[in-house]
Amino acid sequence: MARRREFDEHALLETATDVFWSRGYAATSLSDIAQASGVGTSSIYAAYGSKWGLFLAAFERYCAGRVALVRAAVAVGDGSRRDIAERMLAAIIDDCAGQPDRRGCLMLNSIGELASEHPEVARIGGETTGAMERAVRERLPEDAGADTLAAHLVALSQGLIQMSRLGVSERRLHATARAAVAALPA
Repeated sequence: MARRREFDEHALLETATDVFWSRGYAATSLSDIAQASGVGTSSIYAAYGSKWGLFLAAFERYCAGRVALVRAAVAVGDGSRRDIAERMLAAIIDDCAGQPDRRGCLMLNSIGELASEHPEVARIGGETTGAMERAVRERLPEDAGADTLAAHLVALSQGLIQMSRLGVSERRLHATARAAVAALPA
């Protein structure tokens, strides 16, 4: 008979995400996560098998949240190219600005740190980027440029995230996004 987990899995994954995001994978130990979460290392090992197993669970959950953020941002509005772009980019900027420590994006940070040695990180990142592009494309008017515009907006959003990480002001990020939106056909 399997043992019932005696901790809140959602809370543990939230805490693990926060610690991995703040410190990076290599600089984080299971002891760090156990201390931050109040969940014992033996319970974490029993649930996830290893630090890597916990990281992948937290990473996949984080990436799903990024897709949900984009999907929610583009689900409202008038459906024009400019409106969709404006809403998506504003949601990304607002999300970045909500991080007082300017830690960027766990997905982008992890791809940079881990993807060359851990192809599953690159795969999950690619799937996430593809899902964000699909979420945007599904809302765009159907024409020959919808795929390219969706990819362009996701790439631009990732650039804005990196600019935020470098300390660029929220005002400047929004100005950059407005300039990109203004360049789009109506």
